[in-house]
Amino acid sequence: MRSARRKSLVICAIGYAQSTHVAARVRCFADLGHQVFLITERASAQGIPGVSELVPKLEPALAANVFFRAIMWFWRKILKMNVDHLWRVIVFVRLIRSCRPDIVHVHFAQSYYGWLAALCGCRPLVVTVMGGDILFDEQGAPSAESRLLTLELLRRADYITSKSNYLTTVLDRLGGFGSKAERIVWGIPINDFGRVDSNGLRSSLQLSAKQQVILSPKILQPLYRVHLVVEAMPLVIAQCPNAILLVTEYGADPEYRRRIAARIAELGLEKYVRLCGAVAHSEMSGYYSLAAVTVAVPSSDGLPQTLLEGMACETPSILSRLPRYEEIVRHEHSAYFVDATPEDIAAGIVHLLQDEKLCATIAKNALEIVRREGDLNEQARRVEQRYFHLAARIAPRALSPWQLLSSCRTLARARALART
Repeated sequence: MRSARRKSLVICAIGYAQSTHVAARVRCFADLGHQVFLITERASAQGIPGVSELVPKLEPALAANVFFRAIMWFWRKILKMNVDHLWRVIVFVRLIRSCRPDIVHVHFAQSYYGWLAALCGCRPLVVTVMGGDILFDEQGAPSAESRLLTLELLRRADYITSKSNYLTTVLDRLGGFGSKAERIVWGIPINDFGRVDSNGLRSSLQLSAKQQVILSPKILQPLYRVHLVVEAMPLVIAQCPNAILLVTEYGADPEYRRRIAARIAELGLEKYVRLCGAVAHSEMSGYYSLAAVTVAVPSSDGLPQTLLEGMACETPSILSRLPRYEEIVRHEHSAYFVDATPEDIAAGIVHLLQDEKLCATIAKNALEIVRREGDLNEQARRVEQRYFHLAARIAPRALSPWQLLSSCRTLARARALART
């Protein structure tokens, strides 16, 4: 076993390189001096400084290998199983072994390569849960097969980071996994992300100095109920005629976007609601700083990054009444809670647009909270200490034959569930 006092580690992260959240987290550990690899289904557009991105793919030399082709034939013809899964497993194991990691860290538990890390017996194994990956009954209702494999990943994890106490209670309900979880909100790089001069953005968007901007920063999908914010706008405009709603389109569901656009036209809101496209994360501080308020009224959530970002930019947040939000903000102290109806959303927006003193109080308190509890770099250093302890206590392993035998039973159960 190696000493916990080692100055650097080899970390193999597994997650989506296109996710700004995953990219920010893995970069933290590269900045701390560790060698970081990221296994991802698709590479990021511009790369992540200090991080080596690895995309599993079937190399021509491997595909031409006689032994490999024999295995593929046996798997397809005799076992009647999907060869796509087998080559992915082989390539994944080759990548992990080539990294020789001290730590394997899965970001988002409901993921194909995260499941493989558990099934292959990778250790020490760290898992970060985000919300949608374990809120089975609230977000998406995953297949029984997906649920089983996610639970197996959580069972085999040596350490779990959970963005909120609420998610930790969910982990406990799923299988008593809360005992190995720690609340790590991950947060915002406080020194790099905050309020900025937004006059240039206001000009480029052709907004007048009088217009009061309302920002919808959430993913444009039905879960986040952006249509309710749109439907609140006629009531807002009746009392605040200079109000305008900007809707960002990150991760937009095409059909939901069409519904939103149709609803804007139906309500005659073309002058008061603007779809802004998929705004780059590097530009979001400008949008938060431009906004008088942000609005997010999802039916389910963990501890959203958009909330922390708005707090860091001193922009008051209007939120649906999800008790889990109260872990970090309170009504009329550091946020403003509303019922998820157009009428109550509109009343909340109007109240804040007309009460500058309350807005200033909420912004001030929210900034203090996010600086105290949501500094990404401080959170990363806490995880780093856990990395060192795990590396000292658990011998690194990219593949375990014994675990593979157990995994065969798990996969058989998963396959049976997929057929039902």
